[in-house]
Amino acid sequence: MKIDQKINHLPLSKSNPKSLTDLFGHKNVVPMWVADMEFEVAKPIQEALIDRISNSGFGYEYKPDSFLNAQKRWYKNAYNLQLESEHIIYSPSITTSISLIIENTTNKGDGVIIMPPVFMEFRDVIRKTNRKIIKNPLKLENQHYTVDLQDLENKAKLETNRVLILCNPHNPVGRVWRENELKSIINICKKHNVLIISDEIHKDIILFDNAFTSLLHYAEVWQNIVICTSEAKTFNLPGISDSMIIVPDETHRESFKKITRKYNLGATNVLTRVALETAYTMDGTWLKDLIQTIETNVNCIEKELVDSRINLIKPEGTYQVWLDFRDIFEDSKDMFQYITKNSKIGLNAGHWFGREGALFMRMNIASSNEKVLSAIKKVKAAANFI
Repeated sequence: MKIDQKINHLPLSKSNPKSLTDLFGHKNVVPMWVADMEFEVAKPIQEALIDRISNSGFGYEYKPDSFLNAQKRWYKNAYNLQLESEHIIYSPSITTSISLIIENTTNKGDGVIIMPPVFMEFRDVIRKTNRKIIKNPLKLENQHYTVDLQDLENKAKLETNRVLILCNPHNPVGRVWRENELKSIINICKKHNVLIISDEIHKDIILFDNAFTSLLHYAEVWQNIVICTSEAKTFNLPGISDSMIIVPDETHRESFKKITRKYNLGATNVLTRVALETAYTMDGTWLKDLIQTIETNVNCIEKELVDSRINLIKPEGTYQVWLDFRDIFEDSKDMFQYITKNSKIGLNAGHWFGREGALFMRMNIASSNEKVLSAIKKVKAAANFI
């Protein structure tokens, strides 16, 4: 994969001097925390955007049949799903979608179940909508995370806990949930009438022959399933791409459509439409190269940490790795400050994903092998001083 040689000239959130100073104490760190890539966007997407801009007209657009058909083919070929265009509601972001769904299906004070350590914005959304965070922490045994199904059952059976947010693949621990795991989760939620919101934004970045299964495959088993997803992560388009809410159930769908109309959401962005339609129709070379690059980076990290007290939770999906410092540190904040200061690498502190992530750190490895290897060596060297 080619690195974007002009990336340092962009006002990216991950390299914002104020953000770096606020989070890491100073701006002189290598930012490897925000989940975007440093690779060039695929040439066909670049060329399609340039061609569209050269048209110079930017009036109000709709999504033409060519876009919808390309999207359907992508979902059929990639996930063996017969996507229905009328099931899709477009939204500016996944967090926007989750907020709308929670507000539309629960009351203030109701509980929303999450599986920490998990994407920190889930907690923010729940708080901002005045709902209660209900934790169903993942279990970690032998460097492998699983769902605590008994605890999930205990939380789901409470009448005030009406929604579960599932992250598949899971961010930050990198699990790609197996079919038997998904079936168990669905059975519990169906038994206790809990709506499942499945965040599947990392679905295309599946590593080491693991297999992704969308919850859409179970829509006939349990109708209270809503998928929130986007190809933003897949094709390095988070600054241009919107997201989708896929709602197989008609009652839920009509209800969600009303609220998106209320806030005037879902209008077609000209450049988003061009970028995604091109992404859906180009050959799979770029994505295949991306996955191979991420796998190479994971393997290099794993090899580098063999003689280290840092343990790697090997990801099954996503382009992040979850690093375990429990054999070295006892205090999460001390760990974060020490590693940051002595390595000059800006990683996510694990406790940002919930206290269950204490003494872990997340590292974005969607960059060159040289940069990733240099960074993990510096992190390892810093830890070796303890």
